[in-house]
Amino acid sequence: MRGKQKIVWVVAVAFILICMAAITTPRLTRSRVAPDKAFLLARSLAASTNEAQDGANKLSFFEGSPDASKKLIENAELGLVVRDVRAAADQIRQLTVSNHGEIDRAELIDASGGLLSATLVVRVPASGLDAALAGFKRLAVRIEREQVNVRDVTQEFYDNDAHLRNLHAEEQQYLLIMQQAHTVKDTLEVSKQLSDVRDRIERLQVEIQFMKHDVEMSVVTIVLREDSDARAFGIRWQPVRNAEAAARQLLDGLGEWINWIVAVLIQLPLIVLWAATVGAILWTLWKVSRKVWLQFLKPKSNASPVPSV
Repeated sequence: MRGKQKIVWVVAVAFILICMAAITTPRLTRSRVAPDKAFLLARSLAASTNEAQDGANKLSFFEGSPDASKKLIENAELGLVVRDVRAAADQIRQLTVSNHGEIDRAELIDASGGLLSATLVVRVPASGLDAALAGFKRLAVRIEREQVNVRDVTQEFYDNDAHLRNLHAEEQQYLLIMQQAHTVKDTLEVSKQLSDVRDRIERLQVEIQFMKHDVEMSVVTIVLREDSDARAFGIRWQPVRNAEAAARQLLDGLGEWINWIVAVLIQLPLIVLWAATVGAILWTLWKVSRKVWLQFLKPKSNASPVPSV
């Protein structure tokens, strides 16, 4: 009997231990997995928050919001003929600096015939572009070329701005997730994602800064050419320009002559064939007409000769 009681007590104790293990094991499992679930939940929450904020930003900027001002990039090109290229280039530099502009590039070229030419690339405030162009044109004897290009970057600008704010919001979310991470694996993963977001933020900030600079400062490319005209005895002489025009006409005439010769040589077999065809037709017509004339149309003499007395 005592042996049976011992067996019952052993079975009862084992059953109690098994029940306690079954009760405590899920709790331990839940406490170990909880940080991973919290990490995933916070991550999905960050993604949904970014999507919602991106949609709200697009609505606020492109559906009648007063903040959506136009962003235009205006660039201009000028071709000017001046009396003195060096003096004109110096005056353009002074005008640019006095108008709070920037000089990107200045190049002076010694052209043929002792004439100078120059290319200047300057930046002036977009709000004063018209005034700057008028000042540059006053330096010229005549204006050979003037062109203003305008590019609308409003949508691109505000898309980048909204994307930047979304990235900042995503950065804050990852910082919160970093505080809730309890394992090394979660910390390393969040740190990697945070580094990637900050890298995208820096690159987008640089792009936005360049775009702002292009919107605020207009690029003006100016090509200066020295006037080749001269006055003698009150008469305006243009020897260089006339020589250039005559040379162009000579080259055009030679080109047309060469083209005509080449065309004739290439089409010579066809020309010979047409000439032979026309000649054969004319010869046949002549032979036929002569035969018809001799047989049918030529008058015949039926009168006999009168004898002499």
